[in-house]
Amino acid sequence: MKQDIITWLKSGANAQEGVQLMKRAGAPSLALRLVTSNPIRHKKMMVEWLVQKFGVDESLHVVHQTAEVVVFKEKPKPFREEFPFLDQPNCPVELEALASRKFSRYHDYVKLHSKLRECRSLEECAQVASNLLASYMENRAIWNELNYYQQHKSILGRHPIFASFARRKNLLSMSVKDLMKRKQQLENNIWRVQAEMKKGDKPHLDGQRRERLAAYQSELAEVNRLLDEE
Repeated sequence: MKQDIITWLKSGANAQEGVQLMKRAGAPSLALRLVTSNPIRHKKMMVEWLVQKFGVDESLHVVHQTAEVVVFKEKPKPFREEFPFLDQPNCPVELEALASRKFSRYHDYVKLHSKLRECRSLEECAQVASNLLASYMENRAIWNELNYYQQHKSILGRHPIFASFARRKNLLSMSVKDLMKRKQQLENNIWRVQAEMKKGDKPHLDGQRRERLAAYQSELAEVNRLLDEE
């Protein structure tokens, strides 16, 4: 019956269903009369009694509550417990970088979600929504990489950061002459993407454009660093 209690809690802890569970669990007659007289009012008592009676794990927490429904959900594991390979010495550097980036993107998502309710024009809402979607999509892409490695102990490699690390490795093998050529290419690419964004057309592509721009700027910074060392 413990699993029935957990299912009930996760599905909303409906008060009427709680009364039936109390009856099945053999609750004292006085308690049954009390909760039956007003199930909604005494739902908290039902939850506490059933949880204690069947030793339901306290990993459940309330995520939504109204007068009639309480929704419980399992508490997420701490990030490092969910992906313990991040603390292992043989963890790929790309995944370590993605783990740090995931927190940044999550905070961006939370801020943008709040900002979406404060928009004062359709244009502003469209821009915030576009940024919000891009932040959410990258957060999911990062989770996919981490989860894939957790399950298969091999790299999925679809996130742009893997191409970025590969480009960086390639730069290290270039001559000064080749680095100068690449520098010019990157500056032209940056100018082109910025021009596309400035035009304001196809705003649904802005998320991809920002990713390309960030990748070009990051690579250009690396090229400049290598040239300064020569």
